[in-house]
Amino acid sequence: MIKRLAAASLALVLTLGLFCMPAFAEGETPVFSDVKSGDWYYTDVMSLYTAGVVNGFGDGSFKPGSTVTTGQSLKMVLLAAGYSEPDPVASHWARGYLNLALDKDILARGEITDLDVNIQRVLVAKIAAVSLGLRKTQESYYFTDTKDDNVQALYEAGILNGYADGTFQPAKSLTRAELSAIVYRIYQYKQKQNTNSEPVNDLDKLTPADIPLRTTEAGIAFIKAREGFVSKSYKDYSQYSIGYGSYCTPDEYPDGITEKQADILLRLNLDKVEDKLDAFIKENGISLRDTQYDALASFTYNVGSGWMNSSYRLAKLLISGSYTDNEFAAAFGIWCHVTVGGTTSIHDGLIARRVREMRLFLYGDYEAKNSDDFCYLIFKTDEGSVGVDISFYKYGGYYDNLPEATNADHVFSGWYTSTGDKITQDTRVEDNYTVTAEWDQSTD
Repeated sequence: MIKRLAAASLALVLTLGLFCMPAFAEGETPVFSDVKSGDWYYTDVMSLYTAGVVNGFGDGSFKPGSTVTTGQSLKMVLLAAGYSEPDPVASHWARGYLNLALDKDILARGEITDLDVNIQRVLVAKIAAVSLGLRKTQESYYFTDTKDDNVQALYEAGILNGYADGTFQPAKSLTRAELSAIVYRIYQYKQKQNTNSEPVNDLDKLTPADIPLRTTEAGIAFIKAREGFVSKSYKDYSQYSIGYGSYCTPDEYPDGITEKQADILLRLNLDKVEDKLDAFIKENGISLRDTQYDALASFTYNVGSGWMNSSYRLAKLLISGSYTDNEFAAAFGIWCHVTVGGTTSIHDGLIARRVREMRLFLYGDYEAKNSDDFCYLIFKTDEGSVGVDISFYKYGGYYDNLPEATNADHVFSGWYTSTGDKITQDTRVEDNYTVTAEWDQSTD
């Protein structure tokens, strides 16, 4: 049964209970004069149209760039997330949806005071993430202009992509095209969740052959060795994990899981990792050997896909296809931090893992026969600042591309170890050090 929005200007309709969302066939006669093949929102809008979820205007247009109101967005997202249509309220056609969001603790009182104003993208992200029960699980944030956990959670679920420059623009008003994309991807997400839920008994029904992966069996064994097996759920910094580091909710597996079940859960999660990794590789025309792919699969499984943002050094190097071992190590090794209680710090275990993954990527070494091939410098400064706090260098080489500390009142003179030895670009790399910035004189 199709329910029409009361606001005629939106001209969007929803089909309740719709989870089997067909895709629009390429090459069909255009339906809307302003929605054309090649537009980023084409598949989203046309798939919703094909499913009877959206319509356009009487003049044959869809008006993808027009903004939408808070009430319109609230209704679209809540129904797509699976909530039943609430009883109407006389004061406003969308007040019932606001009451529903308040009753379900999706929104707090006072967050929405006007249902007819344009809605900001960050508020839509909250409504969508909370209504779907999504939460951020990765240590890093993908977008360069927001650290909103709801935005990150939707990115991780594949519901938000942001803009080409790596921004999300949280305060910007939402458009009809953007709302259509979010709604379509919510349906896709729910359809996938309904199809691929993984209770313990379902894990027993699957075999590795049921989950084809590009990650090799050697790569899977490599990840298992890095993660270790834990039969019960445990708090792993910002998330709960079980098995071989697989995300779970605290009470999802009350009786724990076996190593065989953990293997299947790992493969199911790697399948999702590969979706992100394959899209990044394809989009940027990157060619990888199997050992390089395994290394990036292990890395992404551990830190998430945020590193694929083209503003990060690692993504830039892989896209360019040209880099030295030291350049790769510096860009790769920086992803070794954890956040606890709002404080971010370097983690020794992640340093060791990054080195193993570097060796696998650069030299195809699963066994780490020469695990001391890379050393690191940790940079500290009592005053001023430095752009990075850790960098890796190949053993026996030199400290090229040393960062410089900056201070408005003093001239940077170099990096010194605790024993007073100065580290320069002519120093041979032979050990790990924590080095501190020293300053010469006032700039006045």
